[in-house]
Amino acid sequence: MQSKLSMLKLSRQELLGRRRSAENFKRSLRNGRSVVFCLLLTASCLLFLTGCRQDMQDQPRMKPFRSTTFFRDGISSRPPVTGTVPRGFLRADTEFFTGKKSRASSAVSPAATTPAQPVPTQQPAAATTTASTRTAATPGVSAYPDDVEVFPLPVSQELISRGKERYEIFCSACHGFTGNGDGMVVRRGLRRAASFHADNLRQAPVGHFFDAITNGWGAMPSYAPQIPPHDRWAIIAYIRALQLSQQNVEAGMTAQPATPAATPSTGGHNER
Repeated sequence: MQSKLSMLKLSRQELLGRRRSAENFKRSLRNGRSVVFCLLLTASCLLFLTGCRQDMQDQPRMKPFRSTTFFRDGISSRPPVTGTVPRGFLRADTEFFTGKKSRASSAVSPAATTPAQPVPTQQPAAATTTASTRTAATPGVSAYPDDVEVFPLPVSQELISRGKERYEIFCSACHGFTGNGDGMVVRRGLRRAASFHADNLRQAPVGHFFDAITNGWGAMPSYAPQIPPHDRWAIIAYIRALQLSQQNVEAGMTAQPATPAATPSTGGHNER
């Protein structure tokens, strides 16, 4: 009986082991199928992505500076529409962005309103020489009739401080820190820059300085790419401050009375 019971126990254990092995095999098959499915899904996604990349990379497009047969003129880069202004580049305020008087203000000029005067056939030589000499010596505003004479923006302490900073960066190398035209570049042997304290620049309108900074003047190149319009007006405001400060110094020096020369003592006797 005991042998039969042991045989039954062994048979049951074998059955349980076989069942467990079968279940493990089924689980492994399921896991293998899931792994294969994930691999196939990944491969299909990679193929899809690589296919999209190739399509976007090799799509038909106009390459810069190459001709094309699509447009009649054969140019691939299309010009902007006439009158197109990029955002932030609208220059509606002519006086602020150019330093020149607008057409509305310059349309009515004093020369146009005054009647024409008869020109004498002969003029005294002295009067002609005096007038021409005066015009050449002190041109003033009349030498720059198209330039604005008033700042197109309010002049404040912040504007002058900004102008002082920009002036010392861009202008002091040639014009010097005081505007006398004796900057470090001039001291190294280059051409002397213009002095802002000369009479012609004292009387010049502010638009003349803006024009010089924008377009250059003489040996001075254009600083338009380096200095935006607002900073140009700030520099001009600081130049005016320099001119006023040096003018006050010169006025004080001329107003100071001259000291009389010391005369030798004669001991109270006058000798003739």
